[in-house]
Amino acid sequence: MDVFNEKTEFYQKMDKYYLDKPGKKPYTAEKIEPIIGEINDAKLTKGAKKRRDYYILQKYEVLTMAEKKYLIHKGKEDKADIMYIVSYLFEKLSAYHIRTGHGGIGKMRAVLSKKYSIPRPAIETFLSICATCNNKKGVNRKLVIKPIVSKDFNERGQIDLVDFKSLPDGKYKWILNYQDHHTKFISLLPLESKRAVEVASNLLTIFLTFGAPKILQSDNGREFVNSIIKEIKKLWPECIIVHGRPRHPQSQGSIERSNQDVENMFRAWMKDNKTKKWSIGPLKFVQFQKYSSHHRITGRSPYKSLFDCDPKIGLSTSNLPLEVIKKLTAEEDLEEIYSQYEEENLEQDILVKYCNMYKNESTEDVCDLCKTNKTIHEKRKAGHAGQEKAAKKMLQVSNAVIPEFKINDCITISVPKVDRGPSDPARVIAVIIEEKNEIYKIGTTHGFIKGWFNSGNMQHVTANFILATQTKRIDLA
Repeated sequence: MDVFNEKTEFYQKMDKYYLDKPGKKPYTAEKIEPIIGEINDAKLTKGAKKRRDYYILQKYEVLTMAEKKYLIHKGKEDKADIMYIVSYLFEKLSAYHIRTGHGGIGKMRAVLSKKYSIPRPAIETFLSICATCNNKKGVNRKLVIKPIVSKDFNERGQIDLVDFKSLPDGKYKWILNYQDHHTKFISLLPLESKRAVEVASNLLTIFLTFGAPKILQSDNGREFVNSIIKEIKKLWPECIIVHGRPRHPQSQGSIERSNQDVENMFRAWMKDNKTKKWSIGPLKFVQFQKYSSHHRITGRSPYKSLFDCDPKIGLSTSNLPLEVIKKLTAEEDLEEIYSQYEEENLEQDILVKYCNMYKNESTEDVCDLCKTNKTIHEKRKAGHAGQEKAAKKMLQVSNAVIPEFKINDCITISVPKVDRGPSDPARVIAVIIEEKNEIYKIGTTHGFIKGWFNSGNMQHVTANFILATQTKRIDLA
C-alpha cells in the first residue's frame, strides 16, 4: 500500500509544474553556490566587467554571517528587509505554515515575504498537499449576508462562545471569543460555564486592557447580551454599552468566520503538538497566531491594525538566519553578529523631534509619538476601506458553483457537529466508490460511510491522499 508522503508529493508536483518553465525553477543549493562564487569573482574584477557580472551584482548580494555566506536579493530603497534566497523550500514552508496556524495563501505570503524569497507557486503547491488544510474547506452553499462595516477601533465588539463540553480541559468547557470588528483583533479566554456573570467578568479583563466598545453584539440572543451588559455595569458603573441588533449567524459574518478559523487552528495545533489540553497552550498560541496573521480584508494583521507594528517573537522575527539565531546565548554574541552587517544596515534615526506644541516651528516638525498616532489613524482608514470593499464583494456573491464528481475522486466530506468533538476535523478525507443519479457512496481508510451523499457535502482535495484500493468494505454508522 502506498503511504502518502508530503515532502515527496511536494517535490513531484513542483517538478511537474516547472516542467515547461526550466528558466524559472526555484533556487537549489546547486544553483546558489555558483552564484555566490560569481558575485565574489565579479567584485574582485577590476576594470570592465562582463554583462553577466553587472546583472548578478545588480540583483544579488552576499551576506556573510557566523562564517557562512547567504545569498540575498539586493534591497530596494523603499524596503530595508533582507530577503534570503533559500533552497530548502519544504522545511521552511512547513515551519511557517505551522506558525500561522495552517494559514492560507494570503497569510503565508505575508509572513514569508518579510524575510524569504519564495515563489508563489511553491507556496500554493505546499498548501495543496496539506491534509489538515483540505479538511477545513467550507461547504458549497449560497450565502445571504448583510455586511457590517466599522470605522474605528472599539466601535463594535462581537462575542461568541465556542462549545468544548465534549472535550473539557479540567473545569473549562467553553471558550470566549471576543473580536473587535474593525481591527479583527481577538481575545480568547477559557470559561467554566456560559453564565452571564462569568462572561462579563472575563470581558471586563479585556475591556480594562483595551477599552470597551460602544456596541456589543452576539448571535446568542439579545437577552444574553443584555444580561452581560448589566453584569458589566455592576462591576464598572461608568461603562455604558448598548447591545447590537439581533442578527442571524450568517449575517454576523465576521465573528462566525473567526470562530471557524479558531476551531480549525485549535485542531491543527493540538494535532501538531499531540495534546488534548487546550485551556493554556492552544488557547494562547492560537490567539497569537490569529491576531499576528495577515488578514485578507484589512490588508494587514489585526495586531498591526491596532498597534501599527508587527508582533515580535524575540530574535525569530529579526533579519538573522535561523541557524545563526540558535547559536546565540548572550548579548555579546548578538553584538558581534550585528557588527558584521554593512554600515547602511545598522544606520538608525535616533533623532528625537518635538512637535509644534513644544516648538514654535512648522507643523511638519512633529514628535515621534505624533507621527505614530497619525500613521495608525491612516492605517485604520485603510482598514475601513478594505471592509467596505469586502462588503460590496460579499453582496455580489450568489450561488456557488457545485463542482462535478466522479468515481475514484479523492474528496473531503463534512462531518455534522453532533458526530464530532471540538478537536476532530470538520471534514474527513474520503474517496468516491460508487455513483448513482448524482448521489455518491463514500469510502475511507476505516470503511465505507453508511448511506449516500450529494455533492453539496463534498469538496475536491488537491492531492490523492487515499485511493479507492485503500478503503475497507465495512459500513460505518
